[in-house]
Amino acid sequence: MRSSKDKKELSFFQQRLERERKKKSLKQLFCEETELPNINYIQKKLLNKNKKNSSVIHVVCVGRTADFYKFFDSKTSRLIKHELHYHLSDNLSPSIIGLFEGKYIVIVFDSDEPALQKDIIEQQQEIQYYLPSEKKVDNKNIMLDYSIASMNIPSLIQPQDENKLFRRIAYSVNKSCQCVDGLYVYDVNDYNKSVKKRRVIQALHCDIQQGGAQFELFYQPVVYSMNTSKEYLWEILLRWKRTQYGGAGEFMPLLATEPHLHYALTMMVFNKLIEYSIANEKALPNFSVNISHTDLGIVNFYDDVMESTKEVPGLRKSIIFEIVEYSEDISGNKIKGNIELLKKAGFRFAIDDFGCGYSNFNILSKKNFDFIKLDKSLLKKCQNDIVASETLKFMVKLSELIGVTLIVEGVETPLHLRLLPKKAHVLFQGFHFYKPMRLTNTLALTSVSVPIRSVLNH
Repeated sequence: MRSSKDKKELSFFQQRLERERKKKSLKQLFCEETELPNINYIQKKLLNKNKKNSSVIHVVCVGRTADFYKFFDSKTSRLIKHELHYHLSDNLSPSIIGLFEGKYIVIVFDSDEPALQKDIIEQQQEIQYYLPSEKKVDNKNIMLDYSIASMNIPSLIQPQDENKLFRRIAYSVNKSCQCVDGLYVYDVNDYNKSVKKRRVIQALHCDIQQGGAQFELFYQPVVYSMNTSKEYLWEILLRWKRTQYGGAGEFMPLLATEPHLHYALTMMVFNKLIEYSIANEKALPNFSVNISHTDLGIVNFYDDVMESTKEVPGLRKSIIFEIVEYSEDISGNKIKGNIELLKKAGFRFAIDDFGCGYSNFNILSKKNFDFIKLDKSLLKKCQNDIVASETLKFMVKLSELIGVTLIVEGVETPLHLRLLPKKAHVLFQGFHFYKPMRLTNTLALTSVSVPIRSVLNH
């Protein structure tokens, strides 16, 4: 049997181990640099809060950038974080306050009822009021700016919900930094759109890297207005077999923020088209390929296009690059330079969906375009809208005066056809003549005749 002395010693060691365990546990709840409550502390408090209460969480980004504290030494950073923490804690009396990732100030207010939008905005304004516009450090005034992201927190938070919650908070912080006033209240519709966009881009990236088997090409002929049985060109249309993500008009604009991915897909379409033209024995009409201004701005665009057509240089005069409406900025020197070089090589250019604002006329004044494609909505309005009807007449005259070909889209009925002039410089396109037809069921190349570069790695 153990003596009483042994029992006391054992008890002493057990107590010491328990104290060390508690100390270690507490250490995990505080930032090492500042000793202020960290995200573990905030999570623990949220999980243990009164289940009947609702909460609003606000995340303050000092300097409106995650890199703000990198401009200061550790001593200055620690001082700013401490002063802001205790200043806000004393004046706002939140139920929880701490630091996320050692830099974002997290403030939580509890209430008996879920907060309305106006309540959240009032809380944001109160936080703004107590945030100092400057701090004096080492006798120097440091100007401070902030963004505040806010959202309601469900009254009952389970551990498995934590990642879901903090993904939404991270999204809101990013949105608040982008807002002019630096304030953002979480909106589930905004978030779902963002999630969908991310999924679409990830799926596109995967399918592009795997060679293009998930894409197919269609074409829709464009006919002469004076002889509608004769085709002048084919507009090449991209289809994605993953139909849950919509048509090209939905998924391609999402790639406006992913220029190299957009360019990779553009070049896959272009190269497949060149391969098809080489393999086809009968003479083909002109064809148009949709591109964006970001494609034109890619450094290698001219070189890649010339390389892809070097075995068939005569084909260049048959290719029309159609600059899509969601990309109307072509003012960059690289873009203008590429247009000039490609036009000298024989390629032609069209502006798509013309008629949406003054900027289109400004683009037209640059004289870079050989074709104008009128937005299909204009023709639809012509029957009952005098402004639309006169605009159409004006565009017919203007295009003739400046020496460009006018393509009228959306010709779907005999009535539409009767509304339109039959002139040598006017072309028609629409379901009244042809619906889109399949050209190829893949973008994957089947021959080695067309050189392909790894455009994703440019």
